Amino acid sequence: MISKILSVAAIGATVMLATQAAASVAKPPVGHQGQWWTNPLGCEYSRAGRPGETMWFLIINTAKPGCPTYIAGKTWGGIYREHGKILK
Repeated sequence: MISKILSVAAIGATVMLATQAAASVAKPPVGHQGQWWTNPLGCEYSRAGRPGETMWFLIINTAKPGCPTYIAGKTWGGIYREHGKILK
């Protein structure tokens, strides 16, 4: 009985950790100077933005579940959220 309870608790903890990891958004390193960046899920982003601003926009043909449509770096006036809609 106890081993069954521990087994169920271990499965619940694993699911909870996986869900938390999926909810966080990976961002390019602060000093990244390239035009393109690939996140750990395999989605590719292209750098864009006005002078002094850094935005990363998803290259649509690489889109996978869990990738945001954009990732905001340094922006003017906070007009963007931290990241765009997460794809499902």
